Amino acid sequence: MGIDDVWILTLNAGSSSLKFAAYQANTDQQIIAGQIAAIGPSAKMVLNGNSVSIDADNYADAVRAVFKTLLDHSALSPTPAIIGHRIVHGGKLHAAAEISPEVGLEIEAAAALAPLHNPPALAVIDAVNDILPDVRQLACFDTTFHADNPQVATTLPIPKDLRDKGLRRYGFHGLSYASLVRRFHDVTGVPLPHRILALHLGAGASLAAIVDGKGVATTMGFSPMDGLVMATRAGAMDVGVILHLIRTEGMDADDLERMLNRESGLFALSNGNADMKSLLASDDPAAEFAVAHHCYWISRHAGSMIAAMQGIDGFIFTGGVGENAAYIRDEILRQLSWTGDLPHWVIPADEEGEIANAAKNALFS
Repeated sequence: MGIDDVWILTLNAGSSSLKFAAYQANTDQQIIAGQIAAIGPSAKMVLNGNSVSIDADNYADAVRAVFKTLLDHSALSPTPAIIGHRIVHGGKLHAAAEISPEVGLEIEAAAALAPLHNPPALAVIDAVNDILPDVRQLACFDTTFHADNPQVATTLPIPKDLRDKGLRRYGFHGLSYASLVRRFHDVTGVPLPHRILALHLGAGASLAAIVDGKGVATTMGFSPMDGLVMATRAGAMDVGVILHLIRTEGMDADDLERMLNRESGLFALSNGNADMKSLLASDDPAAEFAVAHHCYWISRHAGSMIAAMQGIDGFIFTGGVGENAAYIRDEILRQLSWTGDLPHWVIPADEEGEIANAAKNALFS
């Protein structure tokens, strides 16, 4: 196999999906990308704008379907040189790590902190081990970008014995933010500003305060449930509400996790609609309020990020909503007009490209 035949595979497991992309290692060129959506009885292979029903009742089936698709591609040799995985929560791991039994245990230990993402990622890793046991696998963590945030920004004000067990603010969407920083000049043609507020807005949403290319604060915290109001997640929540629900509604941890992760946010405010595109198109007062509430709290949290940077020199929008919903961008910028006439950029998210870049570094280091 020559250098031109060496390729990298990236796998990004969601709560019911598996995104994949193949890259030529020596050029960073993306060769093919797609996803298995709605893993289960209604699974579909989405590729080149087309959607086809497939048999993928679980993540192992989805991985096999991905490899079958890749084997049929004429530009790819049979086996990738390395596979990079998106892992939402790295726990104690603060840098990309080649997957070993020890690394797998750390990912599993952090699974309770990201229950929608770490368990599926582990299932995908196990499936790859069964199919291609000799291929190197690399874990790339969403928490890495925020790992060096100042201690004052990451420390939870709770008893030390609990902090010593790893309870802290971690932050997420780190692969997206790292990609924005790495690609900024190439995409925009200008240097990265000294102080930038990055807004990753999608079904999951967060903000990151970035100074000289390094994260200094972010809205997500111990888990991806913190911070902004999201599609189905409540975001920042007064713990008094949680205690009240336990005492008066008889809710337990599973009830609360389901409500706060899957039944809150835009979904709750609009009486059942979590899709921003349809919310913006609706004249239902509940939908209009949900959008207004979303923008208000993004702008309010943005103020705290700007305080962490002691000023701001520009904004970056990314993510499905950040890239495609001009009204949301304009409304947030209007509410932040007190910062002055600052530039803003819209940059497509590229988590897969960031994983591929980390995998390439591991492959050729």
